[in-house]
Amino acid sequence: MKNQFLLPAKFRLIGWITFLLFFALGILTESYGYDIPGFQIYYPKEGSFAGYNLTNELAFLGTIIGLLMISFARHINEDELISKIRLESWKWAVLINYAILLILNFTSYGLGFVFIVTYNVLTLLLVYIIRFYYSLYLLNRNLKNSED
Repeated sequence: MKNQFLLPAKFRLIGWITFLLFFALGILTESYGYDIPGFQIYYPKEGSFAGYNLTNELAFLGTIIGLLMISFARHINEDELISKIRLESWKWAVLINYAILLILNFTSYGLGFVFIVTYNVLTLLLVYIIRFYYSLYLLNRNLKNSED
């Protein structure tokens, strides 16, 4: 079965490196207020110019791109069974993501809700990756046990 929407398998490693680097940058930005010097945009504000550093946006963008590369990288032995596991993992990820969103809708309010929902974008990809690789682990373990 040929799937047109998957990246080559080497993108999984590139995705992990990208995800880890930009996730670390995001933690530095959020926790310690780190900004990349010179990564500013300036806009007019009350007769002068105000600056806004885009480090946080860069970290979020890189994290999402890394997770997308991991999610859509072809498995080395991609076949119908792996495609079925992939589809089941997407189903679980969507259900869990919306369950979290519904719970947050009733438990958080105001700006905190906006902040949490922004990071909930990552939940879909993270749950998919965790579920997919856990299912592959179980499949490989069962195959190894049946061979013994």
